[in-house]
Amino acid sequence: MDESEFEAHYGHLDDDELLRLWADRNTLVPEATIALENELQRRGLNKHKATQVKERLAVLAARQVKGSLASQIAAVDYERSMRHFVGWEEPKFYSPYGSRDIRTTFASIRHRYGVWKTFRNHTGHWPVFSVWFHFLSYAVILGLALAGFSWVARTHQSGWNFVAAIVCVLALLGARELGARLMRKLDWRRCSK
Repeated sequence: MDESEFEAHYGHLDDDELLRLWADRNTLVPEATIALENELQRRGLNKHKATQVKERLAVLAARQVKGSLASQIAAVDYERSMRHFVGWEEPKFYSPYGSRDIRTTFASIRHRYGVWKTFRNHTGHWPVFSVWFHFLSYAVILGLALAGFSWVARTHQSGWNFVAAIVCVLALLGARELGARLMRKLDWRRCSK
């Protein structure tokens, strides 16, 4: 490439990109360095600020990779609570993804396994009641939901039956959460003796 091609390319870059390139001018070919210097003079940019601009852009890029400060703090709190929880109280689940993201489901599964593994590390035993209740309760809720919706479909009654079936499923999910808490307490009593 000749100097005019470099000048055309540098003409499309913004001021920060030009200053970042100037900070790394030792890696450029001589024609590119000359074209870059001409563009900086044309725009009236201060070359002495090139290192500061490069460092600021590096910090911004690193921050963008890590995510927002609030999500970084939430992730650190979650990791700390996973390492240090003792007893039947389970640490709150945290997902860096949105609630409608499929990755949240996988993060939830990892969280559940992490809680069971941490329980085993603290007590020397797996939380058997919690593990069995977790899988069996979802199977029971799924079976009851299918039975309820098939009953609503067979009877062809009013839309209130469909609403009642949904309310029953939500009530079962709430009862499942209470049962999970009870199973954690039973596991902790069994293993803390």
